[in-house]
Amino acid sequence: MRQRLLLATLALASLGVLAAVGSRWLPGEAPEAPAEPPPAPIVAKPVTVEREGVSVAFDLTLNPRQREATRGAPLQGTARFALTDAKTGAPLQGRRTLGWMSLRGPGDGPMDDAACKARVKTYLGGLLSARAEVDLNSYWFLTLNHDQSISVINPQIAFDRTKLHSLVSVGGSAEDWVLTKDRTSLYVTVSSGNSVSVVDLERFLATRTIPVGKQPGRIALAPDGRTAWVSNDADGTVSVLDTTSHSELEALEVGAGRHEVAFADEGRTAWLTSTEADVLTAVDVTSRDVLGTVKVGAGAGDIAWSAVARAVFLAQPKTNEVLVVDPQRREVTQRISVKDGLGALRFDRTGRWAFLLHPKSGTVDILDAARGQVAHTLTGFSEPDTVVFTDAFAYVRNTTSGRVSLVELRTLEGAGTPSVVQVTMGQRPPAEGRIPGRSDPIAALPEGNGVIVAGAADRALYLYQEGMMAPRGTHLNYGREPRAVLVLDRSLREVEPGVYTAGTTVRENGVYDVQFLLDNPRAIICAEWKVGGVPEDASLSKKRPLTLTPEFDPKVILTAGVSTPLRFKLEVTPGFDAPPVQPEEVRVLLFKTPGTWQSRTEPRALGQGLFEVDFTPPSPGQYKFVLGVESRNIDLGRLPHFTLGVAEAATPTAISAPEVRR
Repeated sequence: MRQRLLLATLALASLGVLAAVGSRWLPGEAPEAPAEPPPAPIVAKPVTVEREGVSVAFDLTLNPRQREATRGAPLQGTARFALTDAKTGAPLQGRRTLGWMSLRGPGDGPMDDAACKARVKTYLGGLLSARAEVDLNSYWFLTLNHDQSISVINPQIAFDRTKLHSLVSVGGSAEDWVLTKDRTSLYVTVSSGNSVSVVDLERFLATRTIPVGKQPGRIALAPDGRTAWVSNDADGTVSVLDTTSHSELEALEVGAGRHEVAFADEGRTAWLTSTEADVLTAVDVTSRDVLGTVKVGAGAGDIAWSAVARAVFLAQPKTNEVLVVDPQRREVTQRISVKDGLGALRFDRTGRWAFLLHPKSGTVDILDAARGQVAHTLTGFSEPDTVVFTDAFAYVRNTTSGRVSLVELRTLEGAGTPSVVQVTMGQRPPAEGRIPGRSDPIAALPEGNGVIVAGAADRALYLYQEGMMAPRGTHLNYGREPRAVLVLDRSLREVEPGVYTAGTTVRENGVYDVQFLLDNPRAIICAEWKVGGVPEDASLSKKRPLTLTPEFDPKVILTAGVSTPLRFKLEVTPGFDAPPVQPEEVRVLLFKTPGTWQSRTEPRALGQGLFEVDFTPPSPGQYKFVLGVESRNIDLGRLPHFTLGVAEAATPTAISAPEVRR
């Protein structure tokens, strides 16, 4: 009996073990293999070069391809330049740097100084035909458009007027957006879809949707970059999103109406407003626990944190006040009276000067947070609605005129009237655009000495450099109204004293020449770097997956006003496993250079990879034929492009009446 009991006990124990580990070991099923650790990055010893009294140590770290990556995907990595004084070894801080990596051809030797300088000069020209395999200086302009799309514009290529790289659809009415801290993703609130669209900034595609509350509006990124906070304007909540998993962590009940978010105490606390509730809500950013509330009355407007005053500043339009809130005691410590019609409240980068915009009266109050009082009142604005800062200027947008007002920040210290410069940005005022945006229509350039301005009514972007009286460049937005603009900066930046890094993509193994340009002291430095470990299939991605062959002769002069069919072949390149191209995938751009005339069209299919478009040039001159296939990751300009000459139509020769009768 005891023996049967012992056997039964052992059998039950065995079943318990099986239950504990699940059904993985049941007969007929192989046990799961243990998860493999992630592969280690590919690291090599830095190379050091010395020129002009500067020592430059360069290295490139490549991350192995992720398991979920598609076949042919390149490797992502980080390029690193460490700059020191060759004599003292002190790090060279605050320098402007540019860098490139070019794959050396078979049989080519190292570059000498003359060839290195010539190559850098070529890259600075920005020509599509002379671009490095790895560009460490790229940045893009992103525009949030009226038609549920985002334009991705490359301002650095010298390709006449075709700088549009990609067009991203977000699937609904976009309200606001924010870049993640690592600049790999863009979060866009889509009010019509009650969601946040996640845009992959490597491929420029909307890759997923995060469901949130009703009518999401504002979105703000926490200083540590781990969470994004979304105002759900129609259900009284604020959604907290995890930027790693791209999912909602929690929806906080904070009161009805629109919400604004300010992060205080070095990002540890989030302060949330509500236009219909009468309190501010303080939330611990990490735990998302509500720490307390402060009674401020209904109708709260913009909110901002001042590191100088160590206080939260709240615009209260209903009482014409700015409230100063102590974050530790969680109480209002001061009420500053201002003019009526209070709109935006924004601090400059120092956290001392708060700009208070009054659209109806056309005035701007400038509040000194260090003293807790309005230091200046400026007049002469035209319904100002937003302000953006560089280190030197505040840029105030006027909605009923085409000008932007520049307030020089260093002139705020004195008792005199601050310096204000008016710069015309476009022909039509922003108020003539279809829908006013909630995001910033002005963004600072990476160089720090200028801005890019979205001209909604003009459907263009204006590039402005400080010290000039007019924009130095214009970028068309191809028929779309840019409601807001962002700069996606992927260039080298200083991450620690004297160390400059940039994320990069590498598609091919081989020996690379590394070119480096330093502004102070002025030096051009070349080094050599050998890349290994890139999967062989990644090099296919460098090649064009489609081959474009013109069936027309680009040298033939066409006639203005006369329709000419332009026939071309577009076939899958041998070595690529892909279906034939369909006409709806193809976009043909024809445009005049110089000039503003352009035509975008879809070709008609003639069979066997043959396509055709009709081209009717409106006037004599030179035109460009450019083709893109976004579904195959081929943006405009990557395939060969052609120049077409167009002449005036021949004038009929006058014929006399007798000749007509004959």
